[in-house]
Amino acid sequence: MTAKILFLTTFIAGLGLAVYSMLHGVERSRTTRRGARAPGKPSGKPPSAIFNAPTGSTFGIVLGAIGYLLVTRTTVGLGAIFAIGITSAAAATAAVIMLMSKWALPYSGLESFDELIQGQLARVTKPISASGTGEIGFEADGVRHTFAAQSIQGSEIPYDTEVVIDTVENGVARVEPWSAVEARL
Repeated sequence: MTAKILFLTTFIAGLGLAVYSMLHGVERSRTTRRGARAPGKPSGKPPSAIFNAPTGSTFGIVLGAIGYLLVTRTTVGLGAIFAIGITSAAAATAAVIMLMSKWALPYSGLESFDELIQGQLARVTKPISASGTGEIGFEADGVRHTFAAQSIQGSEIPYDTEVVIDTVENGVARVEPWSAVEARL
């Protein structure tokens, strides 16, 4: 009877972690070790591929489900049930770890470059026509970047005008002259 309750509790705890994972995902910790965020850098440490809520939920759900089913439906000894449950849970968790390390974790909590340059000052390097596309350039972290650009206001923006990047969609920056932004301030 105690083993049945133990496995059922483990299963329910795994489900609880699964719900937490669905609500929060695999996130970076919010601060660095010293509590400060470096400008232009993602905040916090990258998440662990091994110790996180999705892997914990996988282990708990599989161990709880297999253990509960073996305790209630078979006459296998408790030691064998624990061995089978832990082995199955470890295999399932290893599969989740491989999936997460290859697919989910490289992108978790990282701001895209497009999001990081929102509000960035740039210079027009090829004039932007009212209905067409020109080009802008700027330097970030010591690297020169250029983007195709369109005017937000639908007006011409001449060469060497200082502009502010509003958004980047499909590799095209939507910009407006700094003088227009400055006038609103």
